[in-house]
Amino acid sequence: MSPLDAQDTIGFPTGFSGERRALGEIIAMKNQTPNKTAGWTNAQVYTAIVVVLILGALAGYLLHSSSATPAESPSAAAPMPSLAGAQQQTLDAQIQPLQRRLDANPKDIQALSELGNDYFDASQWTKAIDYYTRALNEKPDNPDVRTDMGIAYFYSGDPDRALKEFDHALKDDPRHEQTLYNVGVVKLKGKNDPKGAITAWESLLKINPSYRDRANVENLLAEAKSKVK
Repeated sequence: MSPLDAQDTIGFPTGFSGERRALGEIIAMKNQTPNKTAGWTNAQVYTAIVVVLILGALAGYLLHSSSATPAESPSAAAPMPSLAGAQQQTLDAQIQPLQRRLDANPKDIQALSELGNDYFDASQWTKAIDYYTRALNEKPDNPDVRTDMGIAYFYSGDPDRALKEFDHALKDDPRHEQTLYNVGVVKLKGKNDPKGAITAWESLLKINPSYRDRANVENLLAEAKSKVK
């Protein structure tokens, strides 16, 4: 379940069975339909995002264009929906059934991995790493989970630890395509090591010449080669 986007983010193209993300395209975090919960649904959260952005833009325009002070502005007096609160409410609803599974079985690898994924999607890297670590304690030879954990370390500002986890994942599965992709991204974007990135991406395309995101890999290879002195 696991590329850094050509825009310096780490994500993953959907459609890779058993692989969550890849550094480079935080594209779709999870290829699944939203779950309806007692809290806010994902659709409600997205609607709230649009409403907040529209209201925010209008409020900014009115305050800038009129003589009213913020205290006098009707928009200033009206409370805004708490987007962060809505997101947290949605996350809490998602994790509750998984937490109940862990209460019944603290070594439930699937629940641990899914909790890591939920916190990953919420950009709560420390918690994501905690749950991925627990899952790996139960099943160390899982390159999908280890690659996701490596990405979380990268987003936490630790590219060295990310590469360490990727190396471990490649020992478990030397042909793990998304790990190779991510190694290239971290080496180029996080370590300024274009030669290392080139090695990783050329290995990826050698393993799978029909890699579904080949065009992006070739663009990144061209970028890395332009930086080799």
